[in-house]
Amino acid sequence: MGYKYCKNCGEKVDSGVKFCPNCKSTSFRYTAEVITSNVKPSFVQSLFYWQYNGRFVMSKSKVAAIFILVIFILMSFTMPYTFGAILLGLIVSAIIFLVGFGLHIVRGRPTKAVIENNDYGFFTDLKHMLFFWQNRNTGEFVLAKTKIACFIIFGIFMFILADAKIPIFGAILACLIFTAPVYIVGFAVHKLTNDNPKNGKLPSQKKPKIKPEKDKKPIEESEPVVEVTSSKFEKYKDELAGMKTAYMKREGRARELIEKKFQPPQLTYNKFISVVDSSTKLFNEEADNIENIISLASEDSKRIDDELKSKFEILNSLIDKMDDLINELVLSLDSTKDDDVGGLLDDMENLIGSIKEY
Repeated sequence: MGYKYCKNCGEKVDSGVKFCPNCKSTSFRYTAEVITSNVKPSFVQSLFYWQYNGRFVMSKSKVAAIFILVIFILMSFTMPYTFGAILLGLIVSAIIFLVGFGLHIVRGRPTKAVIENNDYGFFTDLKHMLFFWQNRNTGEFVLAKTKIACFIIFGIFMFILADAKIPIFGAILACLIFTAPVYIVGFAVHKLTNDNPKNGKLPSQKKPKIKPEKDKKPIEESEPVVEVTSSKFEKYKDELAGMKTAYMKREGRARELIEKKFQPPQLTYNKFISVVDSSTKLFNEEADNIENIISLASEDSKRIDDELKSKFEILNSLIDKMDDLINELVLSLDSTKDDDVGGLLDDMENLIGSIKEY
């Protein structure tokens, strides 16, 4: 199942949606769809990326290590000890990579949003890494003023030192000494104040405050009239956003547990993943339907209200089943009995089938 993101507001939607339910835009960018977790990386991906179940995220440590090695190789042509310079470059690059690899292991797996918003091509990913911060919650890239300032300072000092008859290695080292404090301070400020930045291009939509009417006459029970108010749609939007977040967390946890219990490409693994994929696809389709109803309905009515409640019940049932699956997988990790998990899998398939028929 593929996803795409609205270029205007960043909303994540199913690949089959024709327009963005949030802002009505028809301009989208697509994420790379992964068919199997055993994807073989290309030569460039092996050199510059980390792999996460078929998706690739550019590695800062690999890029830095290769960049330093190239600098030392170029410098070796101007030095009397060519082999020694290359050997020193290999040692420094290896140290940089090992330190970065250690941090990579400690930090663990990136968020799903980060993994999905990468692998757009080497030069695009390199541009993002050098000049942008990435929001871990949405995967959105935001231009980094700190990184831009560092490149400007580095370029200015390189220009000044170019006429000082200083060896190129010494000039680069001096520029890094002046630039590093700027980056460290900017990075610390970024982490403390705005670890997940947003572009902020769209105006914030404040919910209207509705004052209660004290003298309002009560509606008789025989009149099935639903009050027309924008706050009700806002309530539905907030509820849907919360359910989306809750489901995605459970889906990610379920996939992790399935990989622990059943190693791919076992048939059992494929069956479990297939059911999770079907559940997620169905959840996204129903969520898209809810968004379309909310965004396109001219006014509230009892019929719309009933339809929305019905679809929210479907989403709740899918979340509950995903909770049950997670619990059974956790309990069966140290057990050889899969009867309960298998029975729950059949329940999920029946639920998905009944919702599709409905």
